[in-house]
Amino acid sequence: MPFGVGVAVLLAVERPSIGRRPTRVLDWSLLACLIGIAAQLIPLSPTARGRLSPQAFHIDSALRLDAAPPMLSWHALSIDVESTAWALALGAAYIGLFWSARAIFARGGQRTVARGVTWLGLALTVLVAVQRATSPEMLYWYFRPLNAGASPYGPFVSRNALATWLAMAVPLVIGYAVARHRSGPRTGLGVAARVEAIDSVQLWLGGTACLMMGGLFGSMSRAGIFGAAVGLLVFIALSRARIESGRRLVWISGALAALLAAASLFANFGALAMRLQATTDSGVWGRRAIWRDTWRMAQDFWLTGVGAGAFERGMLVYQEGSRQFFFNHAHDEYLQLAAEGGLLLAVPAAIAVIAGVALVVNRVHRDRTPIFWLRAGAVSGIVAVAVQSIWDTGLRTPANGALFALIAAVALHEPRPAQEGPASRHGSQREGRSVRDGTA
Repeated sequence: MPFGVGVAVLLAVERPSIGRRPTRVLDWSLLACLIGIAAQLIPLSPTARGRLSPQAFHIDSALRLDAAPPMLSWHALSIDVESTAWALALGAAYIGLFWSARAIFARGGQRTVARGVTWLGLALTVLVAVQRATSPEMLYWYFRPLNAGASPYGPFVSRNALATWLAMAVPLVIGYAVARHRSGPRTGLGVAARVEAIDSVQLWLGGTACLMMGGLFGSMSRAGIFGAAVGLLVFIALSRARIESGRRLVWISGALAALLAAASLFANFGALAMRLQATTDSGVWGRRAIWRDTWRMAQDFWLTGVGAGAFERGMLVYQEGSRQFFFNHAHDEYLQLAAEGGLLLAVPAAIAVIAGVALVVNRVHRDRTPIFWLRAGAVSGIVAVAVQSIWDTGLRTPANGALFALIAAVALHEPRPAQEGPASRHGSQREGRSVRDGTA
């Protein structure tokens, strides 16, 4: 609730430009996603609902405890109206934050956000380490999770949710560190000259990135670790496309390798190996079983879905086998989107992804400023969470959705052309000096 109210205030203050070129397709497809979720909340006659979502009556009949016949009353397409309403509010907050941040970043502020994410990442990893050592079953040493089987990691109820946040944040912090280095005065190619050029802020950024990566290893989230690894490979690939000197690329690759080596000291490789072995588990509680039951739901609700956020209620009927564990999410963001939204949401979401990728490619190719490295870090974080989402649904946690909206805005923002007024020229000169001397 506070997150949604805060975004609403931000939208009112910032009044971002929406639906204009060159982001017209992306903005309208995102808006179409919200309209699709809202359409799932509109009460329909039994005849109309039966044509659009014929299997919904089956779920209603199986879950209703009263004697009222569900086929004679008006009802929304969603089988869980309250959850869909919350999903609509949360989705609108994500998109509103993205639009506002994109407008703000057109004027600047990417470095400020990167510093804020770095401080949050440092505080988060310390909090997780202390909490896991002293009270591994409680949130903030006080709150007990509603799920009896939950294993909290700091403020996150799930290890996978923590891994999602860190997998997005680590590349952004690394990109900020490289941007500071590239903005600073040029040094010689010798080792001593490069070491001498490192300032205290860069040491802080590197140390925090190492701790955050160690926290990711410590979470033992298989999908999160794999996604982060792919994201760092993307960062190296983007660096190779931008850096002409082979030695500089070797330095960046070596620094990332050293970061991973230091972060691996926090990993329990024995426990991680056991979890990796269980990745392909095909038992009654393995991911294959979850995906199979989810796919049946998606097939039955291929047009309009069961309703955004209504997966848990639908799985009460569709889960087969033992009920010792309950499948409250699909462990696959894309499959859960298909089950909850059907073509009604999948089509505009796919258009938004395609439009976003095209814009990112254009922005990265054209950016010749040090901000390129922040873009590269943001793009790497997006790739990391996209890979992780094949096995997890971490973006549904509000903290993760908010960070995703911010890094998407960093990757997609278009710098505003310099104004002609004297004040604007002086501001641009001050910004240019701060970038050159590395103090930004």
